[in-house]
Amino acid sequence: MYKKLINFLGDALTETTKKNERRRREETTKKASPESLELPPEIIREILTRLPAKSIGRFRCVSKLLCSLSSDPRFAKIHLDLTIRNDSPVHRKLIVSSHNLYALDFDSIGCGRIRDLVGKELDYPLKEDPIKFDEMILFHVGENLLKLNPERYRRNWVEIIGSSHGLVCISPSEGALFLYNPTTGESKRLPEKKMITGEEFQTHGFGFDDLTGDYKVVKLVADGDHVLNASVYSLKEDTWRWICDLSYEHKDCFSSGVALNGAVHWVFTKHNQRVVLAFDVKTEEFREMLLPGEAEDCAHSYRNFIVGVLNGRLCVVNSCYEVHDDIWVMNEYGVASSWNRIRISLLYRSMKPLCSSKNGEEVLLELDGDMVLYNFETDASRYLGIRGVKLSDGFEADAYVESLISPNSYGSVK
Repeated sequence: MYKKLINFLGDALTETTKKNERRRREETTKKASPESLELPPEIIREILTRLPAKSIGRFRCVSKLLCSLSSDPRFAKIHLDLTIRNDSPVHRKLIVSSHNLYALDFDSIGCGRIRDLVGKELDYPLKEDPIKFDEMILFHVGENLLKLNPERYRRNWVEIIGSSHGLVCISPSEGALFLYNPTTGESKRLPEKKMITGEEFQTHGFGFDDLTGDYKVVKLVADGDHVLNASVYSLKEDTWRWICDLSYEHKDCFSSGVALNGAVHWVFTKHNQRVVLAFDVKTEEFREMLLPGEAEDCAHSYRNFIVGVLNGRLCVVNSCYEVHDDIWVMNEYGVASSWNRIRISLLYRSMKPLCSSKNGEEVLLELDGDMVLYNFETDASRYLGIRGVKLSDGFEADAYVESLISPNSYGSVK
C-alpha cells in the first residue's frame, strides 16, 4: 500500500512539474492549457500523512511545496497521531547503543526468514566528542580488565533513557541529556539542572503526557541510600520543576525508568520491602505497587530487580548475575494480586524484554549481552546478530516509532 502511494505521489509530482513547464511555455506563446494535472495542496497533504516518516523526509527534497507541508509542526503531529492510531508495525524501529548508536529495522522479525539484523549508524549529538570511559562500564568490567584491554571496552557509550511518541531521550555523556529524533536527526539539549550537594546516584525516566500533549523527563537524585529529590522537565515549558522529596533505598541497580500506561516505573525498597515506584506523567504524582513476596525468595547475596514491559504488561526480572529461569508479570496493571511467575526455557544472569515481534508471538530480549527472539508459547528461541555491530561487550536498546516531530519546535504546536 505504501509503495503504491509513494509511486502515485511521485508520478503526480512528475506530472505537476511537466505541467508547470508546459504552462510557462504556453504563457509565453499566449496559449492556455486545456488540462489540469496538478494536485491541490490539501490532497498532497492527505497523501503525505499516510506515508512512512522516512519517505516523507526524502520527498522534502523534491519541491518547496512538499518541504513546506511536511515541515509544519501541525503536520508532524497529525502524521504521528495517525501512525499511533493505526499501530502499524512498519513504522517501528529499534535504537541500539553499543560503541555507537544504531537504528534497526526489525519489521521482518517473526516472519520466519530473518537471521541477522542490519544496523544503521546514527548521527547523534556529541558523537564527535572525545571517547570517554563511562562509570557504568568501569563498574561492570573492573579497573584491572579496563587497564589490560582498554581498546575492547573503549566506546562512545550512549545511555538510552527511553522513547515516546517518536522522540528518544538519550545521554551521550555524563550530565548531558537530549531529546533526539532518530528519523530526522534533530535533537534538543535539555537545560542543566543545578546539582545537589553530595549527589551520588541519579536516574531518569521519559514519557508523554497525552492530556496536555507534552513530553516530560523525570529525574530522581539519591545521596547515600535514600532518594532525596524528584524533579520533572517539560518540553513545552523548556524548564525543570521540583516535584517532591522521597525516601527510598536503592538496593537495586539505578537503571532508567520504564514507561507504561502513562507512568514511568522503577524498583525501590521501602521498609525492607521492594516496591515498583510509578511516576504518573499526567498528575506528576508517585504511587507504589507491591512486588509479590515470592519474588524475593532468591537466596543469592546480591539481588537486582529490573522493570520491563512484556507484551504490554508490566514485568520484573531478577538480574542478579546468578542463574535464573523466571520472570514476574503483572497481568492486570496496578493490581498486586495479578502478579504471575512465568518460567522460561532459557537460563540467564541478566535479562530485559525489549519489544514484541510483528506477529505478536515472539518477544525480543536482551539476555546476557545477546539479542534473543523468544516465543513464550512454544519456548522456542533464536539468537540474532546485528550486521556490523558488536554486541559482545553489552548493549542498551529500546523500540521507537518513526515520526517527524521536532524537539526544537514542539512547543509551538497548538
